[in-house]
Amino acid sequence: MNFTWVRAAVAACILGLSGLALAADPPLAVDTPTAADFAAPPTLADPVLSPDGTRIAVRALDQDKPRLLVLDAAAPDFTAKPVALPAGQSVQAFRWAGKGRLVLTLADGRGTRLFALDLATSGLTPLSQRSQGEGDEILHIDPAGRFLLLSTTGAKHGLPAVDRVDLATGETVRIVAPQEHVSNWYADTAGVIRAGVGYEGNKRWLLYRANDGQEFARTRRRDAADETLEIDQVVPVQGSDRGYAVAGGGDGRYALYRYDFSDDRIGELIYENPRVDIDGFQTDQKGNLLGVILTEDQEETLWLDPGLKALQDRVDAALPGTVNRIASMSDDRARLLVWSSAPNDPGAWYLFDSGANAARLLARPRSALAGKRLAPVKSVRYAARDGLEIGGYLTLPVGRDPAKLPLIVMPHGGPFARDDMRYDSWVQYLASKGYAVLQPNFRGSTGFGRGFVEKGDGEWGRGMQNDIDDGVRWLASQGIADPGRVCIMGASFGGYAAMWAAVRNPELYRCAISFAGISDIAGQLRYDRPGFESGRSFKGWRTRIRGNRGFELESISPLAQVARLRTPILIAHGADDDNVPVIQSVQLHDALTKLGRPHEFVVYPGEGHGLDDPKNEADFLTRVGAFLDRFNPA
Repeated sequence: MNFTWVRAAVAACILGLSGLALAADPPLAVDTPTAADFAAPPTLADPVLSPDGTRIAVRALDQDKPRLLVLDAAAPDFTAKPVALPAGQSVQAFRWAGKGRLVLTLADGRGTRLFALDLATSGLTPLSQRSQGEGDEILHIDPAGRFLLLSTTGAKHGLPAVDRVDLATGETVRIVAPQEHVSNWYADTAGVIRAGVGYEGNKRWLLYRANDGQEFARTRRRDAADETLEIDQVVPVQGSDRGYAVAGGGDGRYALYRYDFSDDRIGELIYENPRVDIDGFQTDQKGNLLGVILTEDQEETLWLDPGLKALQDRVDAALPGTVNRIASMSDDRARLLVWSSAPNDPGAWYLFDSGANAARLLARPRSALAGKRLAPVKSVRYAARDGLEIGGYLTLPVGRDPAKLPLIVMPHGGPFARDDMRYDSWVQYLASKGYAVLQPNFRGSTGFGRGFVEKGDGEWGRGMQNDIDDGVRWLASQGIADPGRVCIMGASFGGYAAMWAAVRNPELYRCAISFAGISDIAGQLRYDRPGFESGRSFKGWRTRIRGNRGFELESISPLAQVARLRTPILIAHGADDDNVPVIQSVQLHDALTKLGRPHEFVVYPGEGHGLDDPKNEADFLTRVGAFLDRFNPA
């Protein structure tokens, strides 16, 4: 069954070319995992069930090389058949197009291109004559596998056009030309381009048509800033001027509404969560609303369709004690592919047979962690110094009383993002060494309503940092954390927060660990500037970071304040990071070296904004463990 905005999860299994080995239940968890165990890569990723429920497409590792496999869903051992791909090509993404065809995104080191794979003949048909642009997007895949609709950029001042591509022949026909100021096109569930959204300055409008072949009509211009509700996502329904929209405004949370395309008007509220924004929603091939996706503590689907709600209840009964997400299903709902996990369980893939009411284990992820001891995670809330309630997650080490524990506070990146309660290898590694770990969703974190996000504007190094510090003080006041044994660790913005904590609050933190952190905020803004579509949008982003126009960014930049940095710090970065360039860490390292301040510094060649090579990840975690043993022993 094809869903709108279903997010794929990543898992792992034990793979052999002769078939896919089913993972047995792990032995009683007694061993403590190592850094290498946590860094071991998943060997199976993104499984998707075919519409007829007979096959599962999956990306897997075979002898450390990525392969695309098609599994027999009916076979007891899920017999795997590898898909032959052109030399030098790797699979970046894949989707079913009917029951016998896959749409593949393949990369060759120079770019990515789309292909259609006919599973009956193993024929591979190119669907694009050039590498995909950054803004290229598949808008619709025909459920019968005949065609797809592709939004392509670069045709006119970077504005998107829409092409219809025949999946059997690769023949391409342009069906919608680029339109001035229109940056997004929307297809209904029948594969008809029904709407486009245009922006000019602070004005917004909609191009709309009721049927294929009609000319688009433009709605009245609206002042985007003055709209009652800010529209985030829309989906038109075939055969109707109505559809659905995710929208939010004021201090409210993003919620699901009915939407009138002909009048560009938000209608009846369908669902709003009292605590968090919704992440998206799901429809079937006819546009019927199935469910709402949201993340309170862990991602889940609230099924509005009674049949699917009953199916979810049966899945949960078959797999108790975990969060069970239906990732894909057959059109007749007879077979469901389910991802089952918990904060202290890396998870497993199951194939659920709704007729037999039974879940069959497909694969258990990250076999290196089977039988290893992992730590429980719980949701916490505390008051910041100005009274704002801050949520977060606390992981407690196994086998230790929750009193006077050494603590690592780990702020997330973004900073306009959020943490949730899913399994996290870095957190679990730290807990395995005996540390409590706090992950605060400080002001500005997304997912908790527009008002909470806006409280983070102009609060880099200020209110956000206060919220992080206040979490440490709260845990100390509860007797859980030892206030004399606290360190801070983070990546990206979290790396900045760790650097800045080392400068600003040496009385609170014994050490700091930064991966891909920002040491020079003004320098990072100069680096970011070319990536913005306009000077206006860049200025808006700069204001969100800086706050008041006269505020001096040097006053909250670790590099500019490096003379104050005497706290032990470990600095790490990927050499090829194009998000936060490695110079951000190199400059801080150079400045500390010039001052004669002891610190640790490592650059990982070939790595970007994260660590993709398991050897590098294991090395980093090992360095972290040794650094903590030296400066904040558990």
